[in-house]
Amino acid sequence: MKTYKKLIITLFFCLFLSSVNGQIVKFIKNPLKAKYRVYITQIPSEATLFVFKTKKYHEAIGAGLWYIVENPVLFKNAMELYQVKVKEEADLIVYYTLKKSEAGYKNKN
Repeated sequence: MKTYKKLIITLFFCLFLSSVNGQIVKFIKNPLKAKYRVYITQIPSEATLFVFKTKKYHEAIGAGLWYIVENPVLFKNAMELYQVKVKEEADLIVYYTLKKSEAGYKNKN
């Protein structure tokens, strides 16, 4: 009976993880498969998106709150991003912030 419960819990967990894709992201090597091309900046004024990296996937529920996937098998539906080296090629210019309160989209002036 315990083995059956563990199996059910494991299946539920895997199904839940595979259906979650909000701000759960992974960086891939193929730019043709990526949803967005991302440039990471060290200059806050260049950014269009301030990102706070969460440590738990269930905390990534708003704009700029990212859980960056280390295990692509568990999170196969994570949003696929490609990191570019030139900001003019980017769809998003990202600045990693240390404050959760700063996360979100910024207007470029």
